[in-house]
Amino acid sequence: MPGPGNQVHDLNPSAFPPVGLFWTTEIPIAGVDVQLGKGSASLHASDVAILDYGQISNALFGGGPAPTPGTVSFKVVWSGVDERLNIRNTDPVFGGFAGEFVRNTAQMEWNAAVGDYTFVSDPIATSSSSFAEIGHERNGSFFP
Repeated sequence: MPGPGNQVHDLNPSAFPPVGLFWTTEIPIAGVDVQLGKGSASLHASDVAILDYGQISNALFGGGPAPTPGTVSFKVVWSGVDERLNIRNTDPVFGGFAGEFVRNTAQMEWNAAVGDYTFVSDPIATSSSSFAEIGHERNGSFFP
């Protein structure tokens, strides 16, 4: 099995060169459900377009082989209420945000297909987390 020095896949939705906020993609609103009061949320998407750059250095700086297109599908479910937090940070350098958060648990399953390769996680029922959190944050122009 390859170690960290022998990376053979780097799957992400960003096109090269990365500009602004990268390693992110828009998910249709139908794939998102949040019930903050209940401490539950779900996120699911099917056949999201991704690129396999092979190595992170190729994704960030280019110069390597052209990326291979692929798709990824996933489901993440958050549930329970272990702790509720209200945070407000007005520090002029490192602050400028406020939010209500729920610490709970999460489970996930996913699969991806790139070229001749298929990657599949174990079923969501076998997944566990050591930390999970959902919340509502205000920052930037939305922070009073």
